[in-house]
Amino acid sequence: MTKEKKSLIKKVNSKLTQSQVNRIISLSIILVVVASVIGISSSVFFQKKPDGFSELSLLMYNDLTEIFEANNYPIQIYSYENVSVYFMVKNFENSVKYYQLQIKVVELTQNVSSQQPISAISSFFLYANDTFEKILSPATNAEKKETGLFAGDYIWEPTELVLYLNSEVVSKLTSPNFLKIVFELWEFNTEKENFQYTGVFAFLELEY
Repeated sequence: MTKEKKSLIKKVNSKLTQSQVNRIISLSIILVVVASVIGISSSVFFQKKPDGFSELSLLMYNDLTEIFEANNYPIQIYSYENVSVYFMVKNFENSVKYYQLQIKVVELTQNVSSQQPISAISSFFLYANDTFEKILSPATNAEKKETGLFAGDYIWEPTELVLYLNSEVVSKLTSPNFLKIVFELWEFNTEKENFQYTGVFAFLELEY
């Protein structure tokens, strides 16, 4: 191979290498620009708002201290003697909420889920669906830090529920002597114009 051919080959290789380098640099610049655009778009159009939540509490009223407390719940219920408990709801969401409380009697073994409400097929409504409903304002940042309050615009104050048992309820139960009373919190969906399950619940297991 002559010196002239070797020289020509070196020049061609040098040009190809430089071309590849230029492409890599160009591609890198494009990727950086695209990544920057995606980052800016995410911060503007997909901002995550602070998560809010709804709180449901079951309470008992202490006649001696004259205060509500989260203990001493009933463990038995009879057809000849009603039992009273109190529920309270607090709106720690970021908007006004229209709440509904549904109370259902189910088998003791019935699973309670935050994903799906208990089916009407496997339960008995202790009260009509529209018995307990209320609109609550959202708590302010200062109110979110307060504890032990039982009144306020964002609070559904302690409301008495008289739990009872009758032959219709008993006839739907197959497990002897025990039942579960489930309290489900629902909220009104303005787009679908109906109440939807929030996934918030509480329950009592009682002997009868």
